[in-house]
Amino acid sequence: MKKIVRKIRAGRGGVGNPVTCLLLALCFLPLGEVDARQFFGLKVHGDFRTLEPIVSDIPSNRSGVTKEDVLNRVRQKLWESGIRPDRPRYNSHYLEVDLIIHSKGTNFSVDVSLKKMAQAYGYDPRKVGTVIELPQGKYGVFGNAHRDKGYVLDAVEEVLEEFIADYKESNLF
Repeated sequence: MKKIVRKIRAGRGGVGNPVTCLLLALCFLPLGEVDARQFFGLKVHGDFRTLEPIVSDIPSNRSGVTKEDVLNRVRQKLWESGIRPDRPRYNSHYLEVDLIIHSKGTNFSVDVSLKKMAQAYGYDPRKVGTVIELPQGKYGVFGNAHRDKGYVLDAVEEVLEEFIADYKESNLF
């Protein structure tokens, strides 16, 4: 990259050069972009820009991750994505983040899903239960919990990014 910049500054291989243009274009491509998909189960009633995150209890573990750590990271990611991490006006749905540290704290799993109140979406709670999970993508990952707290929280964030992309795609159209 430095050589390209030096050539452009020196006047050699200027911007008119097709190879230089291609290399410059490649430098500005976003890396790690998530492909969003639509799922019927992620479509919500009301304002989708409000989504309450609920995090399962996390017992003491070797990596030092707490429920509050996960909840703070999830709230921050939702805010950055334009979603207010708060209870929807009619309490019809919520985001569930389930982080489990397995066995002796050696590995973990993260599962993220949208849960809906059955009655609010036209289902009989006596037949399907009070909370339902309609078809949506699979948002989860396994990892090594021997690593530090940041590693586990980054894994939570990575799964959440995929969920948010699909959630927004499902509700914008």
